[in-house]
Amino acid sequence: MSATPEIDGHIYSGGMPEEQARINAVLADPVIQPQLLIWRYAEPAVIMGRSQRPDTEVLQRGADRNVPVQQRGSGGGAVLAGPWMLSVTLFLPTTHPAAELGIIDIFKWFEAVWIKVLLEQGVTCQSADETMISESKTTAKQLGVEWACYAGLSHGELVSEDGRKLLGLAQIRKRHGVALVSGLHLLPCDWSVLADVVTGLPSLGERLESLNCDCSGLSGKEADTLLYPLVDALIRDVTAACGELVVL
Repeated sequence: MSATPEIDGHIYSGGMPEEQARINAVLADPVIQPQLLIWRYAEPAVIMGRSQRPDTEVLQRGADRNVPVQQRGSGGGAVLAGPWMLSVTLFLPTTHPAAELGIIDIFKWFEAVWIKVLLEQGVTCQSADETMISESKTTAKQLGVEWACYAGLSHGELVSEDGRKLLGLAQIRKRHGVALVSGLHLLPCDWSVLADVVTGLPSLGERLESLNCDCSGLSGKEADTLLYPLVDALIRDVTAACGELVVL
């Protein structure tokens, strides 16, 4: 497992525990101005929501697969992080106009930036509407995968034209600042790993796979070809939306 993250341009490459430590460190002090942390995971990891407590069996299955398991500060379900995923966290001061929006409205504010960037890069996607959100929760429960973040949809998240999830969002609200956390699938992943670690039933991975998509598949571009123009456009548009920005 990597201990010291490397940086390529504006993109960090490192482990999930190191990313979570960086997020916690930023929120431990007052956030003075908008900051952006862009992270690509160097190896697989499972990160569980604030209300999910990994028991000894989950931790052991993770250890058996050499996949670390950790909780995060935001809510939601379990996520399989890895090189296929781009994680982008936007930190905002509590006094920033976007931070003063409601929980749903701030997601929609961030969604507007994401959808513009992705469409510009040829990634065909759309917003998840109320009907999609409601139906996704029912479907996830019927399939027995409601414990997974990418099994269901929420406000501000993006999907393919046929409704498969592409971008997941979460937020952390602390006394010193607000963090908007987004996870974008650049490539397909092995969903059986997440299903095995969390439930011991790797076959549930096929159900998760049917509910998800990725940038490479939607755009027809290689992930590495797509990545750097996408990140540059994202920095540009987040800066425009925030008025100022520090890229960590």
